[in-house]
Amino acid sequence: MNETKKRIIEAAIALFTEKGFHGTSIQEIAAHAGISKGAFYLHFKSKDALQVEIFRYYTSLIQEEMENAVDPAQSAKENFLRQTEVQISQIQRHTDFIAMVVRDQAYSLNPELIRFIEELRVSQAEWYREQLIAMYGQAIRPFIHDISVITEGIKNNYMQQFISNPQALYPEALAELIVRMTGQAAEEFLAGTYRPLLDDETVRTLFSFFPEGEEETDAAGVIDVMRTILSGLALPRATAQYLSSSLDFLGTQADAGPSADVTAIRGVLAVFRPYPEFGDCLRRLEEKFGTDPHL
Repeated sequence: MNETKKRIIEAAIALFTEKGFHGTSIQEIAAHAGISKGAFYLHFKSKDALQVEIFRYYTSLIQEEMENAVDPAQSAKENFLRQTEVQISQIQRHTDFIAMVVRDQAYSLNPELIRFIEELRVSQAEWYREQLIAMYGQAIRPFIHDISVITEGIKNNYMQQFISNPQALYPEALAELIVRMTGQAAEEFLAGTYRPLLDDETVRTLFSFFPEGEEETDAAGVIDVMRTILSGLALPRATAQYLSSSLDFLGTQADAGPSADVTAIRGVLAVFRPYPEFGDCLRRLEEKFGTDPHL
């Protein structure tokens, strides 16, 4: 990765952490990185593309540290422990950004990001498969999906508890607990105490990517996302009600199809422009309704 691209990513991370993805403009990112807006577009075609690259950047950092944590002289269980601790430590270092990601991802309309997150889930599942087989042999195969869900659930729920106070988290202690609980689950399944609830077909369905041509959210879906965003904004009651009514109108126009009133839609979309959180949604609705804010 060249130095300018890295500066853009680091500037975006700082601004997204402070202001959120939707509250940060490309101009602000460029200024923070000490480059021109044109230079930004030489490296990223859009803010959405940058968002995906940031996820890739963080993922590569974690994966590199996990690979470095592996010691061939140690047992499979010890290496599982070391790699789990690395994951937790990385999340602990970047809890502000992680909190922003969780908040903004809830209403992300970036299909490339959605696809990348799905790929990441599959990659994580594959990592658990490799770790469990290394520790318990081929006999563990029928139970891998269930044990992976249990292990990931324990880790994620603990991390959520500490996200507002990361310094109270001790990665080594949590990693040891996770490995111990994973071991107990594996032993219970191998002993026949429990039967697996997840099979390959179920997991393939859960981890399936969006079919080609169905990635784009329709207008009604975008409006639903705007409602989610609106519910999280601290606005005067009258303003919130007015914006909510405006979304109701846009919903009726989305249902109207070709007979939608483009002029009225253009005017209603304009009332959301003072709020940067709606920026991505507005651009998508302009495309779907065929409006142009500059006309």
